[in-house]
Amino acid sequence: MNEDNELVITREYLIELLQNNVITVRFTKKDGTAREMLCTLKQGKLPRREVTEGKDRPNKEPNQDIIPVFDMEKKAWRSFRVDSVTGFSFSI
Repeated sequence: MNEDNELVITREYLIELLQNNVITVRFTKKDGTAREMLCTLKQGKLPRREVTEGKDRPNKEPNQDIIPVFDMEKKAWRSFRVDSVTGFSFSI
């Protein structure tokens, strides 16, 4: 929590939740619209990764402001900005 008693959501906290659960993340897209996404990073829920020669960029630093996730409804990889998250929920 910060000085105003608001919950501060960190990248590390979200990644830990995503690696252990399927969660619904609420965030604001670049165009200003609200979006809810059912997503995860949990092993066993992710598709097998196909490696395409030349497509991976090992020398490129990942953007720490963005979290790539697997969208369970669209069955595709998507991402969101940590600072755009307005809330999240999950079931145990």
